[in-house]
Amino acid sequence: MKKECTEPAKLVYEAMSKLLQTKSIESLTVNDIISTSGVSRATFYRHFMDKYDVMTSYYKSILESTLFTYNEGVPWKAAVCSIYGVIKDNPKFFQNAFRCQDANSLKCYIFRMSREFHLDILKRNGLDISDWRVVTAIESHIYGDLEITDRWIMGGMKEPVEELVDVFTMGIPAAFVKYFRGAESETL
Repeated sequence: MKKECTEPAKLVYEAMSKLLQTKSIESLTVNDIISTSGVSRATFYRHFMDKYDVMTSYYKSILESTLFTYNEGVPWKAAVCSIYGVIKDNPKFFQNAFRCQDANSLKCYIFRMSREFHLDILKRNGLDISDWRVVTAIESHIYGDLEITDRWIMGGMKEPVEELVDVFTMGIPAAFVKYFRGAESETL
């Protein structure tokens, strides 16, 4: 179920988005976000733990309207293209978010969310996700895609989204193709 965005959260997301057009996440402060959003410090901390929580919560809201639509019947390629379309439409935001490489980074969050998302799909399809081989195969795929995504973002996102997603979907481990691409696998 999708969580509705409250007005203070929306203001904070908008402030984060605006600030990440010109600054990296590391150089932002909670004070910057509070000042730009117009919410009080108490309101900020009622909704978020810190600036990284704002960034990851904002990204999760994007996932709910893009990639996660796969769980609602949207074809795999369309769902993946939709998230990459949002990234390409917001280059400065994602370049400044991806500059951070520590444990709180958006890149680490994306890995964790992607891992959970992919493993959930495999589990629903009857695969044993406690099998280290299943986990390692899907993690390898995610790591590879994420590293290429990082290079794509930092390199100015020159490659077309559809072509990039075609390459990513070609890299899905053969044993898992039917769970992600389904009928699409016949055409790729």
